[in-house]
Parts: sequence; structure tokens; C-alpha cells
Amino acid sequence: MLLGGHDIEREPEAAKAITGYLPDHPFLYDKLTAREFLRFVGGLYGLGGGELEQRAGDLLAQFGLAERAGELTETYSHGMKQRLALAAALVHRPRILVLDEPMVGLDPQGTVALRRLLVELAAGGVTIFLSTHSLHVAEALCDRIGILDRGRLVALGSLAELRAAARRDPVDGDGSLESVFLAITGAA
Repeated sequence: MLLGGHDIEREPEAAKAITGYLPDHPFLYDKLTAREFLRFVGGLYGLGGGELEQRAGDLLAQFGLAERAGELTETYSHGMKQRLALAAALVHRPRILVLDEPMVGLDPQGTVALRRLLVELAAGGVTIFLSTHSLHVAEALCDRIGILDRGRLVALGSLAELRAAARRDPVDGDGSLESVFLAITGAA
């Protein structure tokens, strides 16, 4: 399997170097400040010195964490921790970004800001894999959508292609991704 042109079995480090990951439940070191955490993660990707300091500062400002960058992450709210974990996933400017339920714990402002950021990153050439149960989020953000049913990929395509596939298995629906999902998985 290739990831960004790198065989993940033969070149796992190269594949990881171009990938950012935000898990559903990110782990932060509670006894590090936000700035220290970004330095730590950046160091894992070979960043250092002024480049890392600038990047960390920019990300902390972008995610509204600059004023509390010197505080331990254990004092952060869930939403703040989520924003810091996303900043860490982006610290090395990945070409591929894997996000697992990134909107969980974000307030409405944070959700809107994250949506804008994802659109901006995608427009800049970053490939984004977004795992979500919030189908309206996928509908609003994704160019291609994969539908999983019991751990199996049962459909893949644009929303228009998935709508066409769902018409073969009619269900009362409005054409939303939710109704398409229900039709394709037979869960209507």
C-alpha cells in the first residue's frame, strides 16, 4: 500500500513523516505546557530551532491557545485539548491528514474554524481522511465519501455517485447523506 508515494511496509518512516493524525481521544502529556507539547511533537518529526518555535507560535495563535501556551495541558478544557492535538497533528505541515471525529468537544466557534481550516488545507493540496458519525459534516466537507457497514467498505464515491447508488435501493429520503447512508446500508 502506498501513502504519498511511499510503500508503508518498506518505507514506514517516510510515510509517517508526511502524515498527521488526530485520534478520537488524543493523548496529551498533562505535565507539559502547550508550547512544550508542540516542541516535543515537532522534534519527533525532526523540526527544531527557530523553525519549530515559529510554527508552534503560529499554530497556538491560530487555534486560540497563545494566551495559555505556558500553562500545563492538564488545566485545559476538552475543546482546548482537542485544538492542541490538532495543532500537533499539523506542526510538521503534513501532506496527508487523518482525523478521527475531530469535531468532538469543540464549541460552535471551534467547529466553524475547523471546517474553514479543513477547506483551506484541502485547497492547498493536503489529502484529508475524515472519519465521522456526523454525516452532515461529511456532506459539507468531503469530495469523496466512503461508507462503512460493520467494518466493511460498502460504497465509495462523490455524494452524487452515492445518491445514484442509493436510488437503486430506494428509501424515503431527502437526498442527504444520512438518507443515502440508510439506503445503502439497508438500515432504513
